[in-house]
Amino acid sequence: MNRELVRTDRLSLTRPSVDDLDRYVELLGDYEVCKMLSRVPYPYDREQGRVSLLKAQDSWRDVEKATELSFQIGHEGEMIGCFVFKKLQETPEIGYWLGRAYWGRGFMSEAVRAAMAWLFENTDHTRIACEAMTDNPASITVAEKVGFRKAGDVGCESVARGATVPAVRMEITRDEFFRGL
Repeated sequence: MNRELVRTDRLSLTRPSVDDLDRYVELLGDYEVCKMLSRVPYPYDREQGRVSLLKAQDSWRDVEKATELSFQIGHEGEMIGCFVFKKLQETPEIGYWLGRAYWGRGFMSEAVRAAMAWLFENTDHTRIACEAMTDNPASITVAEKVGFRKAGDVGCESVARGATVPAVRMEITRDEFFRGL
């Protein structure tokens, strides 16, 4: 099965593979990355990562029934990050991360824009949401760049921090997204 789903000028968005476990362990071995994520522990647990990747691979077998879909972000043949659409049977929520070496280069805005286009073009969803911790201005900036607007303040669990932290919920409709392209 071809893993590539979307190609942009600089990036390749692919289905996840357990073959990339070592790269996940490397990139998620950084507390500065993990502390901004809701479901990722620190230190990153290799076996838990393997189970998570197997589950993520399996979700692609029946996209219509999937509750979430994960994508790997590749640049120049190397996995540099990941994003997931959660709550696919409701209003999908996108979550995303990059390895620290790739921050500040516009990769995530490019990946999220392409991922949102893929979701809207391949499903009947009319809205996408995201939640970003308020102490993560880079994530909020990515969401704003691709057209998300603030819907409210929420609390977001951070497994790595062992706490619920303040966050902002943002949303965008299909029409808003395509008008902004």
